[in-house]
Amino acid sequence: MTATPSAVTGVHTYLALQVEALHQFREPVIRAEPDAVHRMRVATRRLRSLLSTYSGLYEAMPLNRRRLRWLADELGSVRDLEVLRTRFAKRLGDERPDWFEALAEQERLAYGPLAQACSRERTTKLLAAAEAMATAPQYAAAASQPVESVLGPIGEAAQRDLERALDAIEGAADPDEARHTARNAAKRTRYTAEAAAADLGEPAEAIASEAKRLQNLFGRCQDDVVAIRYLEAHAPESPLLEREHQAHAKHLAKAEAALAEGSGA
Repeated sequence: MTATPSAVTGVHTYLALQVEALHQFREPVIRAEPDAVHRMRVATRRLRSLLSTYSGLYEAMPLNRRRLRWLADELGSVRDLEVLRTRFAKRLGDERPDWFEALAEQERLAYGPLAQACSRERTTKLLAAAEAMATAPQYAAAASQPVESVLGPIGEAAQRDLERALDAIEGAADPDEARHTARNAAKRTRYTAEAAAADLGEPAEAIASEAKRLQNLFGRCQDDVVAIRYLEAHAPESPLLEREHQAHAKHLAKAEAALAEGSGA
């Protein structure tokens, strides 16, 4: 690997770790090993975020965000079903109604197309491009500037995007969608700060921690919404539906309290 300019030491190390995860979990995903889909999907999302927020530090970017999005969507076709199946399994205990068995079978069948996608030349080329960027990066002039002057403004921009997303929740025509957008903004802010934490220290760590907290709060709300919609479509008579509505109300209250606290209300 070429010498890494000081302004991107931590950022590029963080990027390289995500590339390593792509390689590490490709075969486990194909073999349908537990948690492999989740781990590989998170790596693709982190990489997409890094390529967006830190693109100005690289002269050339062989790794394409659009192709990463494709891979994330392929992984999501299984992961979304896995999340639902795991959630409902905990709530059902030993009970396994027909609709649940159908969901589990849908998840099992989804691994076939995913394994094919991960085995395609398209994925091989994607991973090769990721490896090239990790091991032989071409840095832009900005990467040689002082750490604080380069990484600080990038983190501040991510925080402003998150603040706008949070402000947009109140009065939104579709609050569920607005919270989902805020969750995604919190993820981007978290990944941006995590990548800079090795260079910027505690301030970046604090930003990452708060963004993760918001991500989790809005994530629970979104998981509730997805579960409710699935039950309304496939098991409207299930007693789980009322439990999911109750969980959603509780999580909404926590999210709203967090927003009120953040606004100083």
